[in-house]
Amino acid sequence: MEITKLSTKGQIVIPEEIRRGINVGTPFLIIKQDNLIILKKIEGLKKQEMEEIKELDKIWKEIDSGECESYSEEEFFIKLKEW
Repeated sequence: MEITKLSTKGQIVIPEEIRRGINVGTPFLIIKQDNLIILKKIEGLKKQEMEEIKELDKIWKEIDSGECESYSEEEFFIKLKEW
């Protein structure tokens, strides 16, 4: 077990022993559940897929914070046709 800390820029150093075999630029999925934070290495993602994941994360944050619009079923299908 190693101890690390969060920098003022929101960065966390992964200790050398733990990051062996992980290349610079490797994407990770980050999951936070209460006081547990999990990093899961993601392999084989293309740049477009990474951008889609970022966009989905942004959308879920908007939903969770109540910043999104809400529609009835009928309104939704009208909007869907407009898109």
